[in-house]
Parts: sequence; structure tokens; C-alpha cells
Amino acid sequence: MTNKHERCPLAAVDQRLEDLHRQWHQAEAAYFDPDAFRVAIQTAIQTLRTVTFILQSNKAIIPNFDCWYEDWQEKFRVDPLMTWMKDARNKIEKQGDLEAKSFVRAEIIASYLNEGPKVEVPAKLWDAPIQLVKSIPADAMGAHVRKNGVVRIQRRWIENTLPEHELLDAVATAYGRLSELVADAHAQVGLPTGPIVNKETGEEYPPDLRAGRLPCMIGHADARTQDVWLATDIPIEFEVVEKKVKVSDLKEAGPRLEKRYDVRANEMYAESGKTADHLRTLFATARKMFEKDGYHITIAFLLRDGKPVHFRELRPGEHGHKYLMMRSLAHQVVSLGADAAIIMGETWSAPADPNKPYQRAADSPDRSELLVATLVTRTGEPVQLSAKIQREGKLVKLDPTEEEVGGAHFLFAPIYEAWGRDIPDDWMKMGEMAAGDKV
Repeated sequence: MTNKHERCPLAAVDQRLEDLHRQWHQAEAAYFDPDAFRVAIQTAIQTLRTVTFILQSNKAIIPNFDCWYEDWQEKFRVDPLMTWMKDARNKIEKQGDLEAKSFVRAEIIASYLNEGPKVEVPAKLWDAPIQLVKSIPADAMGAHVRKNGVVRIQRRWIENTLPEHELLDAVATAYGRLSELVADAHAQVGLPTGPIVNKETGEEYPPDLRAGRLPCMIGHADARTQDVWLATDIPIEFEVVEKKVKVSDLKEAGPRLEKRYDVRANEMYAESGKTADHLRTLFATARKMFEKDGYHITIAFLLRDGKPVHFRELRPGEHGHKYLMMRSLAHQVVSLGADAAIIMGETWSAPADPNKPYQRAADSPDRSELLVATLVTRTGEPVQLSAKIQREGKLVKLDPTEEEVGGAHFLFAPIYEAWGRDIPDDWMKMGEMAAGDKV
């Protein structure tokens, strides 16, 4: 293993991978300038190939290189995207430019699932979203869509021979796979593989969390997306407020927290480090706060390896806003490599009415009010804690906590999709009734 002050013997490979990262951002910045985007994205594709060339030129320092590298070559040979990248580089250098075209994708979002109608047309045909809206049926489903739905309009660059991938995202994915190769090369030499570093925050992550992609390469489509509220035809723009908390602030808040709620900050997360135990200790804290204040905000917690890595308050103004917020949270799950998510807050619950399949729990005459915390994980069953809220005038109290393992939690569908998990059939059957809320 090399001394930390010595130059890494694979520094040339690392530098070329960093060059690719820089070129990717140049293409991202030029997304709405066709000529600049063409130059930047094709340069990035060419650099993709040179990463492996430089790696091969350093074969003498990599033990058992031929056998080791053959395994990677086979992985890339059977990978359609990496094969396309290789062919694209050859075409750029020997035949000319790729046949990339700019498209507008319009889709209707009226669910936590990506099941709404979509249309993708050349960018100049801006009437496509209008035609999509006209296609909404005049039935119960159509009424739900018009009340709670959003038209999402997104600019996309597509190459003729790679129609299933947005081009910038395809290069980001290829970067991730090369990043895994380079990390494995370091391990083969006996060097530390090195973490992936978020250059904006300085936070470090193991390379395998996002298949090698950097956090800045995930969720980039938001910058070229416009969401329009169907009910009003007004664009939707969410305000995101980030606050940095100093250690001194936490020390000052601790005594106030303990005095008002009888809550100790060091007891909010479980000593065991298990996500289900975190769920229980957080819910115990939520109960104390609710019984003191008479309400509880909606909070999302993201965890990785049993440790919290992110939390945010969610403040949707309309029910349909939650469809977008959960998609945004799913981007954050991927970016941070989170393997568990908890959402906690007040909610409505009601039995499903087969005669009103699109009726939300909040609109049901049989609704009940709950304080709920739900945990979903990358591999396990969901766990939900709930306590029925009892109100008598200004007095409020909670029934005993109930715990349920499994069940339908439709709200988390975007996060399941981000993890590559299938949406359980029982979630599909429950639909919107499983997503009761206060909005």
C-alpha cells in the first residue's frame, strides 16, 4: 500500500476519469445550445474510451492483469449500453457526428407510479402537451387527474440508435461503470479504492452505492423540467430551504428540547443502529411532541447502514404536490446511497370504497386521524407504527401505538423504483387509499 503522500500509480487513469466528469458537466451546461451540446457530449463519449486505453497502458503494475481485465471486458461486452458507447466513439472518430435530436417529453403525473400517459415528439412541436391534456377521459379517473395531476414537460436529447436512453444520463451511467472498473483496478494493485466524494459538501460515500456515479450526476433532469398544475394551468415551483446547523446550536437546543418535551437528543436514535429500532425511538419522540403541541409536521428521514444521512420537512400545498416531492426524495435516496427511508407525520386513514376507487382517505366520511411513521428499506419488509388521534375540543391524546409489518404503502413507490425493487401487487390493488394524508 502506498504512503498517502506518494503519487498514486494509477493517477493517470484517475485524472482521465475526472476529465470525463468535467466534460459531462460541460455537456449539462450546454443542454439548450445544440452545437455546444453536440461537441461536449461527443468529447465525453470519446474520453470514456480513453479511460480503458490508459488503464491498459498501465497493465505492468496491475497483478494478473490479463485474467482480471478479461472479466471486465466480458462484463462490458454483454452490456448493451457500454457496447453502444464503444460503437459511438468509433462512429464519431471515423464517420462523423452522432444523430442526436432534441425532443420534448410530456407526461401526466397523477400517481406515485410512473403510469401516466406520455408523448415524446421533436422539440419544435410544443403543442404536444396540449394534445396530451385533451386525451384525459371524462370519467372518475379523469376527474382525479384534472384535480390532482401535473403535466411534466421535459427537454431530452436522444440518439437515433439509443432511443431508450436520454443521452446525458446514458453517459453518466457509463461513467459509473467505468468508475467501478477503476476502483477495482486500485483494489487489484492493493491500493485503497477511495470513496466517492460529493465536491459540493465534501461528504464521502463508498463507490458501490450509486453504481459508481457521483451525486451531481443524479437527478439532473430537474433542471430541464417544467411542471404545470392541471387544475390551474400554473407552473409549479417548490421552494427548497436548506439550513446548516452548528454543533453549538444543537447544544443550546438540547436543554430546551428536554424541558418542553422530556426528550433527550441522544435518545432519538436507537443505540442498536438497526433501522426498525430507529423507527421506534423516533416515533416515541414524535408521540411526546404531538401530545405537547397537538400537531406534528411531516418529516422524511433517510438512512444508510443504520445511520441518518439526511432529513427534510415536507410541506405540500396540494395533494398532487406529493407526487413530485416523493420523486424528488427518490433522487435524494439514490444520490446519498440511502438504504432506508422513514416518513413520519399526521395522516388520514379510511376503508377502501369499491364504488369510489379514486376517493382519497381525506375525503372519506369514514376517515380516522392517525400519527404514523413508516419505514421502507432496500431489501426488507416495510414497518409502520401508528397511533389513533383522539380530539375533544382543544384536548388531544393518542391511543396506544400499533405496529404492522408489511402492508401497502403506495407513497413510497418512487423510492422502491429508485432502488430497483418491484412494486408489490398489494400496493397496486390498494392504490390511492394507501396514501391517505392531511393535504
